[in-house]
Amino acid sequence: MSADESLANELNTFFARFEATSSSANANSANASSANANGASANSTNANSASPNGTCAGPTIEQRLLIIMESDVRRVFKRVNTRKAMGPDGICWRVLKACTDQLDVFTDIFNLSLTLSIVPSSFKRSTIVPVPKKPRPSHLNDYRPVALTSVMMKCFEKLVRDFITSSLPASIDPLQFAYRHICSTVH
Repeated sequence: MSADESLANELNTFFARFEATSSSANANSANASSANANGASANSTNANSASPNGTCAGPTIEQRLLIIMESDVRRVFKRVNTRKAMGPDGICWRVLKACTDQLDVFTDIFNLSLTLSIVPSSFKRSTIVPVPKKPRPSHLNDYRPVALTSVMMKCFEKLVRDFITSSLPASIDPLQFAYRHICSTVH
């Protein structure tokens, strides 16, 4: 075994220590969480459907459906940064930007994913790349794991983020800096 293979195996073991050991335990906890979330959202939807004076209130975030339009998908695809590394799907950002008008099928995939509340497994994959924190790393802690995720998932996340931020009330706390445009937690 060469030194490169040895380092690769050590890094795999080192970074894999954070992974779950049992996929069935994760599935059971995900099902329980989903059942609790569905029950909670159903209760909040029923509670928010009528106002105290008997009139119908406007749609709440739970009641609004996210439907992604082709124009939104094209806008996100055209604005991608072509200098980023491609993820495990092998799709280059330049190809995505150049072929924006021919990729209308992703609008259907995104909408189907939202309707079924299931993210395609190919969108969930990532490639972990160890990036050295200093010029001459001597320990495994001297590497930073960087996850390269799917190009399509990043675009999908941007579309969902845009919907969520547009659904936030205008009276948002002025001291809320995280997840706001041109703001950070440093502010």
